Amino acid sequence: MTQPDAPVVLPRGGVMLPSSAGWIQFGSVPETIKDTMVMPCGVPSIFVVPERLFSAERGINIAELEFPAYFNFFIKKARTRVACRRSQRPMLETLMSISLFGPAAVDEEEFSAAGAPGRPDLRAELAYFRRNPMRGGEPMTLEDLFDFREFDEATGRASIAEGVDVALEPGGGIAVLERGAVTHRWAGDPPLPPRIVEQRGPLRAFRGPLLGVSVIGSGHGFDPGNRTSGFIVWIDGKGVMVDPPVDWEDWLAGYDVNPKQLDTLILTHCHADHDAGSLQKIMQEGRVTLYTTPTVMNGFVTKYAAVTGIAPDALRDLFDYVPVRAGEPLYLHGAEATFRYSLHSIPCVGFELSLRGKSLIYPSDTLNKPDAIRALYEQGVVDTARRDALIDFPWHHDLILHEAGIPPIHTPVEQLASLGEEIKKRMLLVHVAQKSVPQESGLKVAPTGLEQTRDLSPEALPVQEAIAMLDAMSRVEIFAELPVGRAPEFLQMATRRRYEAGQTIIELGAVSDEFFIILSGLAGVWVDGRERKTFSAFDYFGEHAALLGTPRTAGVVAKTDVEVLVVTRMQFVHLIRGTGIRERLLRLVRQRDLPSWELLGESPVFATLTAYQKNQLETQMATVELAAGERSGGDPVLVESGELVVLESGREVGRLGRGGFAGDPTRILRGSPSRYEFRAATRVTGYLLELWSFRKFLRRNPGAYLQLREQVQSTWGGSAGTKNAG
Repeated sequence: MTQPDAPVVLPRGGVMLPSSAGWIQFGSVPETIKDTMVMPCGVPSIFVVPERLFSAERGINIAELEFPAYFNFFIKKARTRVACRRSQRPMLETLMSISLFGPAAVDEEEFSAAGAPGRPDLRAELAYFRRNPMRGGEPMTLEDLFDFREFDEATGRASIAEGVDVALEPGGGIAVLERGAVTHRWAGDPPLPPRIVEQRGPLRAFRGPLLGVSVIGSGHGFDPGNRTSGFIVWIDGKGVMVDPPVDWEDWLAGYDVNPKQLDTLILTHCHADHDAGSLQKIMQEGRVTLYTTPTVMNGFVTKYAAVTGIAPDALRDLFDYVPVRAGEPLYLHGAEATFRYSLHSIPCVGFELSLRGKSLIYPSDTLNKPDAIRALYEQGVVDTARRDALIDFPWHHDLILHEAGIPPIHTPVEQLASLGEEIKKRMLLVHVAQKSVPQESGLKVAPTGLEQTRDLSPEALPVQEAIAMLDAMSRVEIFAELPVGRAPEFLQMATRRRYEAGQTIIELGAVSDEFFIILSGLAGVWVDGRERKTFSAFDYFGEHAALLGTPRTAGVVAKTDVEVLVVTRMQFVHLIRGTGIRERLLRLVRQRDLPSWELLGESPVFATLTAYQKNQLETQMATVELAAGERSGGDPVLVESGELVVLESGREVGRLGRGGFAGDPTRILRGSPSRYEFRAATRVTGYLLELWSFRKFLRRNPGAYLQLREQVQSTWGGSAGTKNAG
C-alpha cells in the first residue's frame, strides 16, 4: 500500500504510524476504535502502550485495548500485538483480564441474604461466556487475544514483525524502524482527544424533575456515529449518573447543570464502554458516592489501580462507596432501588427504581431471550430459580430502558420487537445503533439531550421546597460544620429569589447586606469591566458585605435565569455564631484583595480547579515569606516569587518557581511526614496552606488530588508519583 509521509492523529486520541507490517497505533483512548473502524486502513492489530497509562488531567485510560482486542479476535480472527515496557505488562494483563473475563474472585458475602430471588451462579455463567469458539469451546485465555512484545531494557526496542521494530524515544515518544532504519516517529506522549464542546446556542437553565431520565448517549462501543450509552436518573432534582460515557461533561455544555448536582454514580459493570466515564466522574469537582455490588466494585478498583498506579485501598478512598446486595431494596435520594445481576459475560447489574408510584427499569447489558435462557438451564449453567427470574422480566414499569445488541451477551432487537405494542410504547432502546432497529419494529432508540428528558414525576410533596433549600445548604462547604439544629432557622430565614438572564443581581459599589446561594443557573462575576469568574449551583457570594457591611467589590449578573437563596447580614451572622466560619470567611475576604486568585490560575498544579475549589483553597491560605536559606515548615507552600529547592535526604531533586507547589500530596493525604524538605534558594514569597484543612480539601476533591500528584511527579518526581504510592 502507499504509505503516508507522516503519522495520522486520530480524532478521539492516539496516533497511527504506518509500517510494512501494518498500521501501528500509539496510545489507545476509550472509543478511539470508532475512528479506525471508518478509516481505509481499518482497525489496527498492532498497538504501542505509552509510558503513562493514565491521564490525570482528563481522567482517562490511555491503554484501552479491550475493544480493539474484541474486534481483532471476533472479526479478524487475529490476536492483538501489544508493545509495552516489562513493568507495564502485569498491569495490562490485570486490566484486560478483568475487562474480558471479570474479576478473579466473586464476593460470596453479597449473596448471603436469604430470599433474594434468582441468585446467579456467577462462576458458572462467566465460564459459559468465556468459551473460545475457535478452540472447541475451551476456556479463553489472554494469550488467545494478545501477543505481548516487551521492549528490550538494553536497546529500548521491541520486535513487531520480521524486519519491523518499534523503539522508545526520549521524552516518551516512539520510532518505527524498517530493517534498522527509522521510517516514522512520534515525539512525546500520544495526543489526547480534544475537548469537543457541543454548541447549542445560548446557555439554558435546566432543573431536574422529581423523577426522570436524561440520556447522554444511546450507541454501543462499536458505533462510530453515536455517543456510547449512559444516562442520568433525576430523583428530586438530583442527578444519579449511570455508566456515563467518556467526556460526558462536554455533553452538558450549553446547560447550566453543575457537576456538583451529579454527585451520585451507579456502575453496572467493568467493560470500557461503561466504566471509563465513571472514573472521570470520580475525578470531577467534589466527592462522589458510588453504588454497585461488591463483586463489581472489586473489579473496578483492581482495574483502575493498575491503570493509575494508585494502591487499591487508596483509590477506594477517593470516593464514597455504598455496597448493594442483589434483590435487597435500598433508598437512593428517597427513591426505592433494587439491583439484580443480569446475564452477561462479566458480572453486571441492572436496577429497578420507584418513587411514589412511578417507576423505571434498566437491566444493563443482558441476554434477555427466553429460548436462550432455557437452553442455559438445560446445560446446567443456570438453576430453576435463576431461569425463572430472568424469563419473568418485569415489563410493567412506566419507563423501560433496555439494551439491544448481538447475542449471546446482548438482547437481539428481534426479541424486543416481538413484544406487545403497549410494552414497546414504554420502552426506549440504548446500547444500539439506529441502523440496527427496523423502522416497522415499533421500537424507539432513546433520544439524547437534556431537552429530551423523560419526565416521570409523581406529585410533589408539601415539603418539596424545604427539601430543596436544605439540600442547597448542605452542599455549601462553609456550612458543613453547622449544627443540625440550625436547619430550621435557615428555613425560616432564607428567601427564594429569581433573576432573568441579563439581570443584575449585585451592582458593583452598591451597599448591601445580603448573602446568596445559587439554587440553579449561572451568574458572572464582573470586576473592572470584565468577567472574572462564573458561579453556578451551590456556589455562594456576598460574604464580604454580609460580614463587614462594606460596598460591593464586584458586580454579579445572571448569565441564565437564576434562582437563589438569600439571607440578610443579621441572619447570616446569627446562623454562623459559635463556629469557625466567620474567621475562615474573613480570611477569604482578605485573600481576595491579594493576587492569590491569579496565582492559582497561573499555577500548573491548580490552574484546572473550578471557581468553587479555588474559593475553598483561599479560605485556607495565609501569606508567608522565607529568607534565602530558610526551610519551610510542615504546611505546604504555593510559591508566588523566588525559588525553592526540593531536597530528599539532603540531596537536591528539583526546584520550584512561581506557581510551584512545595508539598507531597500523597503524604499529606495519608497524614504522614514528608520525606522531602523545601529550602529557599532566594527570598521567597507565597501562601501557606493549612495542613489539616488542605488534607480535607484533597479528600473532598479526589480529582484535584490526582492532578496534583501527577504534576508533582512531572516537576520533581516526588513520592506522590511513585507506583502504587496511594
